[in-house]
Amino acid sequence: MNIFDYVERNTKTFEEASFNEIDNLVFSRLAYFKFDGILAFDEKTSISEAYHRFLFFKKMNAENISFDRKTVKFFEKVAKSKRFKDVLIGNYVNVINVLLEKQFSALTFYLPGFIYVCFRGTDETLVALKEDFNMTYMVHIPSQKESVKYLENIAKRNRCNVMIGGHSKGGNLAMYSAIFCKNKYKKRIVAVYNNDGPGFFNEIIESKKYRQILDKIYTYVPQTSIIGMLLYHREKIIVIKSNRSLIMQHDPDSWKIDIVNCQFVRMRSINKKSQYIDKVMSSLVLMSDERKKQFFEILYQILTSTGARTVKDLSKEKIKNIKELLAHYRKLNPEDKMLFISVWKEIIRVARLNISSYLPKKKEKVSR
Repeated sequence: MNIFDYVERNTKTFEEASFNEIDNLVFSRLAYFKFDGILAFDEKTSISEAYHRFLFFKKMNAENISFDRKTVKFFEKVAKSKRFKDVLIGNYVNVINVLLEKQFSALTFYLPGFIYVCFRGTDETLVALKEDFNMTYMVHIPSQKESVKYLENIAKRNRCNVMIGGHSKGGNLAMYSAIFCKNKYKKRIVAVYNNDGPGFFNEIIESKKYRQILDKIYTYVPQTSIIGMLLYHREKIIVIKSNRSLIMQHDPDSWKIDIVNCQFVRMRSINKKSQYIDKVMSSLVLMSDERKKQFFEILYQILTSTGARTVKDLSKEKIKNIKELLAHYRKLNPEDKMLFISVWKEIIRVARLNISSYLPKKKEKVSR
C-alpha cells in the first residue's frame, strides 16, 4: 500500500481521527502542485474547491500550461477523499529568483486546533537544482531564510499550535524554519516532519537553537536514502520501506504504508547501499567550499548553456542538448576544465576505494 491507497481508504475526517505521520506526507506531496493562478496568499479555500478551480484554470489555459500528470492525479484523489476534501488551504507562495538562485514555495493547511505549514521540495527548474548544489557549501541558503519569514508571518496570523513539514528540500526548510524562528513562535510548534530532506552543517547542528527543537523533529528516510542522508543529522531518524531502488526511493509515492495503523512500514536501519553512497557523497561535502562553489558554478553554466530552464527542457531534444553541453564544456578555460575533471576524479576515487566495504562478502569454499 502507498500514499494513493491511504488517501482512498482512510474515510475518517480529522474530527473523527487525529492527525498522523501519513497525513504529513499527503500534505507534503500535495505541496508540489502548482497553485499559481488558483490560490492567492490572502485567502483560504477547501482542497475540493481548489481542485474545481484548477479544472476551470486548466480548461482556460490548456495551450499554454502543462501539469505533471501524476501530481494532478494525486490532487484529484485528495480533493475527492472524505478525510481531506474539506481541509482548508491558503497562504500559497511560489517564488523563483534566478539572480538570487532561490526556489521557494509554501502553503498552509488549516486543521482542527492547529495549522500545518508546508514547504515544497526542489521543483523541476534548474535554478532549484543550483540552490541544492549551494547547500553543499553554504550554511544558509536564500530559501531557508525565506522559510523563517513565512513561518513567522503565518504563526503571527494564527494563534494556535503549529506543525511544520515538507519533502526533500521542503523537509530541510521545515527544520530550518523551526530552528531559527523567534522563541514566541517556537513554543507553539508541536512537531516538525522532515521527509527525506538533507541535514545541516555542524554550525547549525551544534547550536542551542537546534537543540531547542530537536525532540520535536521527525525525520523519515527510505532504506536506501541518498538525499536524506546528506550533511549531518542529530535528530532521531526513522527508516521506512520503499518498493523502489536507489534514488527512486526518494519518491514519496514509493513509501510503503500500514493503512490499518496509519503509519509507515518501518525498517531497522538504512542498508549498505545507502551507507556507501553517503560515504561517496561525503567526499564531495568535505572538499573546500571554494572548490565546491567553482565546481557547481561550472556545472550550472554547462547545464544552462542550452537555454534550458527546467530539467524537462534538457530531456526534450537529448541529442541536440548533449552536443551543446559538450560544446560548452570544450570552451571552458583550462583552469575551469582542470578543476571540473579533478572533482569528478576524486568522487570516482572515493567510490572505488570504498566499494569493497559494502559489497556482499563471498562465501569461502570449504575444502573436502
